[in-house]
Amino acid sequence: MTTFDKIICVGKNYLEHAKELGDKIPDEPVIFLKPPSILKQAKYWNDTLSLSWPNIKSDLHYECEVVLKLQKSGYMMTPEEAETAIGFVSIGLDMTLRTLQAQLKKDGHPWTISKVFIDSATVGPWIPVREFSDYMQTEFSLSINNQIKQKSIPNTMTFKPIELLVYISQFFPLCEGDLIFTGTPAGVGAIQLGDIATLTWGKYQYCAKW
Repeated sequence: MTTFDKIICVGKNYLEHAKELGDKIPDEPVIFLKPPSILKQAKYWNDTLSLSWPNIKSDLHYECEVVLKLQKSGYMMTPEEAETAIGFVSIGLDMTLRTLQAQLKKDGHPWTISKVFIDSATVGPWIPVREFSDYMQTEFSLSINNQIKQKSIPNTMTFKPIELLVYISQFFPLCEGDLIFTGTPAGVGAIQLGDIATLTWGKYQYCAKW
């Protein structure tokens, strides 16, 4: 049963990823939403998720991201309020129908349908922040079929978690349990049917397969 209101995703939050997309470097966070219904969560670390293949003709791209879970609601948060609102962290995938997204951008249309489809977001089990105090300095990575494709340190985000919560909450309320996908580093690429992705963050790891 869904126990949270929304998934907030941040686009182009790592400089090199914005460059590889050929997009303008944003001056402020780029925000879009996903509904809870498209999320699949690993039940335990070292779990392997089986993900649906979308029934849409488009390249399917992986985007590995640090994910925050809020333990407090807030609206127009101060930095102090934002810091205490982050209760849990994990690592996840924000999947994108890239061909479709590119066409929608070209046409000047919203690109929601390129981001919202079954199993278009995954997340691992939640880690209490109090048990992972150095999460911003701990490297995370994504491997496809045992080949590393993405690797970064969260502290290299353009907009850090507290900045993101302060910014987002100026526009709409954040609810307890909401998830924040904080953006992906460079190295995104296409998934093929049958591929296995391994998401690793320090000692934590799980897999996803299509």
